[in-house]
Amino acid sequence: MRSSLSSAEFFHHLPPNFHLPLVTPTMMKVLSNIEIYSLHPLKPLCMAVLSLFCTMALHAQKVTVSEEVTLRNDLSYDLVGKIDSHFVLFRDRGNKYEARIYDQDLKFKVEQEIVLADKNCALLSSLPTPTSFFIFYGFRHRGKYYIQADQFDQDCSLVSSDTIKVFEDILLNPTVKFAKSEDRSKMIFFTTEHDHEMQTILYDVNTRKTIFDRKIIFKETDLRDDFRSLLVTNEGDMLVIFEKNNFRTKKDKHLFEVHRFFSNNEPNKIFYIPVYRFVSFHSKFIFDNVNQQLVGGGIYTQKNLNRAEGIYYIKHDLMQGVNERVTTFPFETRFDDEITRRSKDKNEFSQLVVSDIALKQDGGALLITEIKKEYERRASYGAGTRSIGGNPYGLRSPMMVDFYYEDMAVFAVDGNGNLDWSEVLHKKQYSHDDDGVFSSFFLFKNPSRLRLVYNDEISSENTVSEYVVQSDGQYQRKSVLSTEYVRLQLRFKDAIQISSNAFVVPSQRSLRLNLVKIEYL
Repeated sequence: MRSSLSSAEFFHHLPPNFHLPLVTPTMMKVLSNIEIYSLHPLKPLCMAVLSLFCTMALHAQKVTVSEEVTLRNDLSYDLVGKIDSHFVLFRDRGNKYEARIYDQDLKFKVEQEIVLADKNCALLSSLPTPTSFFIFYGFRHRGKYYIQADQFDQDCSLVSSDTIKVFEDILLNPTVKFAKSEDRSKMIFFTTEHDHEMQTILYDVNTRKTIFDRKIIFKETDLRDDFRSLLVTNEGDMLVIFEKNNFRTKKDKHLFEVHRFFSNNEPNKIFYIPVYRFVSFHSKFIFDNVNQQLVGGGIYTQKNLNRAEGIYYIKHDLMQGVNERVTTFPFETRFDDEITRRSKDKNEFSQLVVSDIALKQDGGALLITEIKKEYERRASYGAGTRSIGGNPYGLRSPMMVDFYYEDMAVFAVDGNGNLDWSEVLHKKQYSHDDDGVFSSFFLFKNPSRLRLVYNDEISSENTVSEYVVQSDGQYQRKSVLSTEYVRLQLRFKDAIQISSNAFVVPSQRSLRLNLVKIEYL
């Protein structure tokens, strides 16, 4: 569920004096009392298409809300994306699977039952294409475990069903993870359950064929401790990234080890990226398919393990004889002032993680970091307990968890590895026992600017805000909409971008689900 736009295409300068007017809570209050359109032929909805934004907000944005869906018996749902001119919502209802189809204005069209190979499937992922979509899942049958790919057309009729992998004679079901290429043409499924062994399967979505099925032995690597990331390029090459000796006592040997496995059966290559000077708190990597290079970054410290001291940036062409580029940027004094003055926690920087990386056309990148904190506390006697693993029928934990998603810091690095600019973007989100699904932000990309869209507060009466960031580091904080009178609670982590000026985000309030489309006009 990621942007369909290439992340290498977004960064250009804004037109001079461009300005988006604000949509205020007062406007929302007026709109909430107006019946505009009906998204169901028999049931008018006052929160349907908020098209009066066009005139009241001087062409700011248009918000469209679908009719409400009850999730009383659902185990999970997945916003698959836009298929041709339709939107597809896939639902796991426990004893059956269903897909709801909406038109481009989020008007409900039809609900179709989806028949998979087994009723007790482990759903892995969905993947949209321009005219169809795939559901990937695993299931057990007669002592074997299957990974399956079912393709459906825009009307949710079965087009094809492919068996990607069969695990023979296994006692326990494997924990299957996956990675997608940026252009969504390749899927890799892999397991890391053994200390030194990884099973990998590469599936080509366009040809519906398994390109390779490999069992890889990493003799000198502990997958449980050293594994950091697995990426797949648009050509189908697989990158496995390990981090070794990430300890203060061994930082002179600290390095990242990148294994590149080619889809055309060329011998794999290993690249070593030394980062001897520091200990890493957190790291994140992506592959730049335009410039054909690995890009990553993270948070580091050199002396005090209780406090981060800066960020680091890594770029490597993954070619023999080409030197990697590793650059560190210590936090400036103003960062201390900007972040710590809003909190009593002196170790806020140690809670900083790289949430997203946006690529630039010059080969550089934006590292978007965010403060994330989790605190466990014991529930009081007689208080409700939370479910383990999100299963409402499973074991219950006596611990309650508080989630804090706070200030963001953005670092712009050019193609030569130099820091262009950096800024702190303030926000403060708090929730408990919800896995933080309503927190963090959605990164919206288009050719002229970035938008970081988020909930101001985690509640049903909330203001949705955004930071609009220009290529030179100038930014504005704007209000997008208020949910105070429309009963929406948006999950921006699950939003998907559908064009250069629109995205769709699910809203889940208690057991009621809506789809919300926001278009910038």
